[in-house]
Amino acid sequence: MNGKEIDAIDIKTNFQYAQLPKSDIFGVLQNDRRRYVLEILHNKGSQSVRSLSEEIARLESGIEEPKSSIRKSIYVSLIQTHIPKMESLGVIVYNREKESVELLPASRNFDIYMETVKKGDIPWSQFYLGFSVFTILGSVIIHEEVIEWISSSQWMLFISLAFLASSTVHQLHTQKLEE
Repeated sequence: MNGKEIDAIDIKTNFQYAQLPKSDIFGVLQNDRRRYVLEILHNKGSQSVRSLSEEIARLESGIEEPKSSIRKSIYVSLIQTHIPKMESLGVIVYNREKESVELLPASRNFDIYMETVKKGDIPWSQFYLGFSVFTILGSVIIHEEVIEWISSSQWMLFISLAFLASSTVHQLHTQKLEE
């Protein structure tokens, strides 16, 4: 092994179980490009800096083929600013020889803050709030006997099964994010 490989192994070992202070976590997350780096590496695995800069250029510009000057500007900012900051915190490791970046286990500090909500979806917190309002209103309607074709016990069974299904889907979604 050469010195660079040993350094990379040392970095991975030292930061493998690091718990980052919230100020460091928010320091990383306050910048769009660093958030993009985390998202891309989480979704696609190890990437070259060039691939990262191209993907970030597409995300920032909203076009499929951004100008080379934009890609170059992003590449330089990644190399000079964002990658060193994230590497110093043990979130990523940068292989200078291969010009590739990969997430380290300490990147899991960001998972709770990075839960992505796809277009058209709602966050789980809003889902549970809406579902709770629905069940309370339904309970009041059934208690006041506005609807007579469903009994209280049937309504409670329905609510219990619906919450079980919702929490199961939520748990599976959370496990998928942790992979």
